[in-house]
Amino acid sequence: MGRAERIALALFMGLACLLTWWVRDQEFFWDTVQLGAKHAYHFYDTQLRLSLLPASIDSGHPPLFGYYLAVCWTLLGKTLLVSHLAMLPFLLGIIYLGFRLNAILAPAFPGWMLPLLLFADPVLAAQSVLVSPDIPLCLFFLLAIYSIFRQQPLWLAVAVAGLGLISMRGMMCGVLLFLWELLAFRPKRLGILLPYLPGGLLAAAFLGWHYAATGWIGYHADSPWAPSFARSDLAGILRNVMILAWRMLDFGRIFLWLILAYILYRHRAFSLLQRQLGLLLVLSMVILSPSLLLHQALSAHRYLLPIFLALSLFAMAVLSAHPRAKRFWWFAMAVIGLISGHSWIYPHTIAQGWDASLAHLPYYGLRREALQYMEQQAIPLSATGTAFPEIGPIKYRDLSDRAEGMKAKSLQTDRYILWSNVMNDFSDAETLALQQDWQLLQQWQKGGVTMRLYQHPIARPSD
Repeated sequence: MGRAERIALALFMGLACLLTWWVRDQEFFWDTVQLGAKHAYHFYDTQLRLSLLPASIDSGHPPLFGYYLAVCWTLLGKTLLVSHLAMLPFLLGIIYLGFRLNAILAPAFPGWMLPLLLFADPVLAAQSVLVSPDIPLCLFFLLAIYSIFRQQPLWLAVAVAGLGLISMRGMMCGVLLFLWELLAFRPKRLGILLPYLPGGLLAAAFLGWHYAATGWIGYHADSPWAPSFARSDLAGILRNVMILAWRMLDFGRIFLWLILAYILYRHRAFSLLQRQLGLLLVLSMVILSPSLLLHQALSAHRYLLPIFLALSLFAMAVLSAHPRAKRFWWFAMAVIGLISGHSWIYPHTIAQGWDASLAHLPYYGLRREALQYMEQQAIPLSATGTAFPEIGPIKYRDLSDRAEGMKAKSLQTDRYILWSNVMNDFSDAETLALQQDWQLLQQWQKGGVTMRLYQHPIARPSD
């Protein structure tokens, strides 16, 4: 790595540190409430005793990420700052691997270009400001790809083990990487399976332990997440195909697909590297998409992050092989198109992946203003209905140890309702009923985020 690239690497890492400091007071949000705060609280409150999670918060994944957070809290303090700092090593690792992979995939480009393209994707950028287990997953996924290219079986074993201990999706990524190495590199050595064995054995040991203790793997009929795992019928599968296509194009990614389609149409000769990365992209879609297609509510953008990473890697290999006069322009257009995704805000009648772009950032400030207003007006949280991601004790969001919290909404019985367009679980009919029949006490708005506090319906004047 030359001097210019070392300077660029230091700048990128410095920006990651500044970003982490900037979001240091940002509460747990969306799925990180469950996969981060609740898991970590369990291990923190039990003095780091390694055990399976209680049934109420056990979603079937290995709880290593929550345990890691609990260790950080125990050593440095249970604060939001410590939680965000715990993510920094993984972010810096992704940046470093981006520079290293750039030298392999796009040697004609400066080393900073692949990291820029990776973090231009709104989903990775949004997860980077959260205390999210998907950031370690991305790091281990990229580390495995780099290790395969560099033929470093020890680091590959570390990466696959990390994937297997992060989540069941990480386990699927381990299978994906094994198939990719087998098909794309056709190694002749008999030891190709060895780097995958430690991670596979660890994953199998956890799943076996979990099944022996609970009698289920993944989910069960009484699980809080069972509705998400309900099997789709043919109509549901066709609907999920359209959702998957939408996810692939969403938040500016359509521009990257269009650029790649145009370049590949004009220059139809594929290099070995492009074929290898194209196969990685195809395999990632084949292996990770079925869970989305076959179940009713497993369509979150973050579930597709390995696919988006594979797409970015493939794009770099394609762009770097393009004629020099145009490749930088194509790259700039791709980055600008992706960054535009942060401004893609749909009408509140369309469910949006708010943890998949930085459009959600105003939510934290509005949330604090709403809670402060409710405290000033003596509005009890226990009498206030709301929806995901605000249901339950406040402590799982701000780590304040406040046990009180808002309840799941019921327009028939609640005195107050806290509504936001970030909350996808309000039906169109419920939103309309709130607007027409309930008294609006206060509204907060910033950027594309709106939050409203309603009071129980008042008597309407007769006609």
